[in-house]
Amino acid sequence: MAATKYSHPFLCGLKPFPEEHDDEIQEIREWMKSQPHLPYISDEFIILFLHSNYYKVKETQVTIEGYFTLRYNSPDLFTNRDPLAAKNKIILDITHMVALPTLTPEGHHILLYRLADTDYSKLNFADAVRVFCMFNDIKLSDDKLSEGYVVIFDMKGCSIGHLTRVTLPALRAFMQYIQVAHPARLKKIHVVHTVSFINQVMCLVKPLIQSNLYNLLNFSSDGPASVVDVEYLPQDYGGPLPSVQELHDEQRRSMETEYREWLIEAEMFKADETKRIKKPSRGLFATLTSSFRSVDID
Repeated sequence: MAATKYSHPFLCGLKPFPEEHDDEIQEIREWMKSQPHLPYISDEFIILFLHSNYYKVKETQVTIEGYFTLRYNSPDLFTNRDPLAAKNKIILDITHMVALPTLTPEGHHILLYRLADTDYSKLNFADAVRVFCMFNDIKLSDDKLSEGYVVIFDMKGCSIGHLTRVTLPALRAFMQYIQVAHPARLKKIHVVHTVSFINQVMCLVKPLIQSNLYNLLNFSSDGPASVVDVEYLPQDYGGPLPSVQELHDEQRRSMETEYREWLIEAEMFKADETKRIKKPSRGLFATLTSSFRSVDID
């Protein structure tokens, strides 16, 4: 029997479903019935997972398993998701996480992340990963079946001090989230205003990066205008769009009001390991589960 019935209340508007993928939807639904540790999800959510994997069933199963198992095994990252909680407000104060309003010609969404406050002593890395995941959950709900995401990490203001705030368990969970559990089509990850210690950063991160993600990375010592057309950028970077601060404030208000209750309720949206059917210690899902169970956040 499936775990507690729970749906994404903001994951709506996907209908009519892509008719040519009825068989894939049914195959995932039947598979999930055989996985009692997984929660019930709506067909709309199944479509989101399938879409992110270009409607490949096996890859979709891996993403669904990863999505819910990581939420179970990383409580520091996927609980306490109230955007008005003190630790989350600090992250929203010291960072800018924004979705830029203009799509690329390919229909890709552009996401921009940067520091708003460069005082590294204010950064708790696990808290930052939590808020990052909250922001991304909202984007998945807002964007529905996105053709893809172009991500820009602006490192301006980052220092060695920020690097010392990174904790390996939270970093490992973050990398697993991006590579295995995030139901989105990542198209490119641009790291701009790269810092002098980028090699130290990569030494820390590279062992956790799979080749398909590594191939998406692009580094530039210049600003965002060196990696995307300026017409897609805020006025901070010479573009026509509202400032990053304005966009951040607007999207933060949405997180704190219309999405607040949903973010808190979604804490229960995770695997129930007491109901998992035990598998032999070999094969894809055994390896995946073992990997996720090794993630303990301090």
